[in-house]
Amino acid sequence: MKQIKAVPPYIHPVFLNFKMGAFDAWKTLGGSIADSHYPMRKLHSFFFRYELPYVKKFTKNKDARLCFVEPVSITFDTFPSYMTHEIIPFVWDCWPCHFEKMCTWIEKHNVRTAIFTSSQTAELMQKRFPDLNVLFCPEGVDTTKYTEGKLLKDRSIDLLEFGRSNEKVIPAGTFKDINHVSTKVGKTFIFNNEQLYEAMGDSKVTICLPRSITQPEVAGDIETLTQRYWECMLSRIVMVGHAPKELINLIGYNPCVEICGDSSDVKRQISDIIEHIEDFQVLVDKNRVVALQYGDWKNRMCQVMDFLESKGYKCS
Repeated sequence: MKQIKAVPPYIHPVFLNFKMGAFDAWKTLGGSIADSHYPMRKLHSFFFRYELPYVKKFTKNKDARLCFVEPVSITFDTFPSYMTHEIIPFVWDCWPCHFEKMCTWIEKHNVRTAIFTSSQTAELMQKRFPDLNVLFCPEGVDTTKYTEGKLLKDRSIDLLEFGRSNEKVIPAGTFKDINHVSTKVGKTFIFNNEQLYEAMGDSKVTICLPRSITQPEVAGDIETLTQRYWECMLSRIVMVGHAPKELINLIGYNPCVEICGDSSDVKRQISDIIEHIEDFQVLVDKNRVVALQYGDWKNRMCQVMDFLESKGYKCS
């Protein structure tokens, strides 16, 4: 069996790397770890754009590297392992505009096993490469970071918006007459993580929409489960928006209040939910229990390890 060693994602001095949760779960479960050797910061631009030639071809006896990647930064995320080892890419954000780039990289580096956080992308990759070992692994989260917060009736923030902008669906200024908090001003985040976690535990409603709705020019028709849904479920916030099929299929029900109509209808819908907020306490309580059961990255990594070992790899 070929030994797999996971490479720690790059740790940015300012921004969090959302791929760390998956790596930390792998490590917690006893998965083998490799040292990372990312280039110095002044060389980052070069290694985002270009690859170096192979130092030597990997062999059957060489261990493999599990790398947590995005197609947009695939050469950086796998540096320098792509020169010396078999790479097993764990892939986020393989949007239609990056699909062919990812396919080219898979062919170039003789990838035989790959993991994707989108079920639609996994299916497309399996069709393109019938002999590729493909696993769909939906995004998870570190559930220990999120508290249940206050009861809905005791929360002070009516509507919390965080993450990607919803302005293509709900124009700015729609919610002027309620206590509406946004974690972003322009393109700048004004909350640190601790402030965000606190705000989530004190918010009644949030808007949850997949990128296929908020940024269709990027995501196309790729509708996928992201960690935002788990964060909101764990924090017992009423989610108004749209639940990806991946989430519904995984947990067996729709945890969201589906959005309806145009922006004026959405405003009335959210205002009505806020007015009758106690009616949604049972739903958010259930959402938290289910998120604790299904949402943790450790659950995902158990599945990943079982899959890899079934394909002839050794994880621990």
